[in-house]
Amino acid sequence: MRIEDPNIIELSAPLQQLKDEHISLRADMDRFYEIAEEIEFESGPEVLELFWHLFERVLAFNDKLAAHSKREDDGVFPMMARRLGEKDRTIETMEYEHKKAEQHLKDFLEEAAQMGDTLDEYDAQTITVNAVQAYATLTQHFAKEENMLFPLAEKILSTEEMNELGRMLRDL
Repeated sequence: MRIEDPNIIELSAPLQQLKDEHISLRADMDRFYEIAEEIEFESGPEVLELFWHLFERVLAFNDKLAAHSKREDDGVFPMMARRLGEKDRTIETMEYEHKKAEQHLKDFLEEAAQMGDTLDEYDAQTITVNAVQAYATLTQHFAKEENMLFPLAEKILSTEEMNELGRMLRDL
């Protein structure tokens, strides 16, 4: 006999797709976080080599994250906001966290590009803090979406809205 956990909500395909995208994004984040930690604890020319490796990773990750965020910002968030009403701040909080993480990534990329060949070990370690802040913000954000937002969406969105969300995700 199999015992089901009543707290586990099975997600519909569009919400499961968004949740599944977190797996790939988390793997990329974990890789760049490991490099960021190495930068923090290394010294000498290796720091610069690691930093530019981190830069390439963050640049690629930023594009993947932007595509994922667009699917949420243009799809599930507006649908939920309509259902939750204007006094509820859930979606506002999620959008704020998107902007916060995106700003940390943007700051990292812009500061690195500005320094270019003049980058030294200290600058590399200082600029890397932005990538670490993005990692922390997104780790918490993904957990909130998976444990609170997606199950809530499953409960409040109609079948028609889920179908519309599915169509939107295929088109975005």
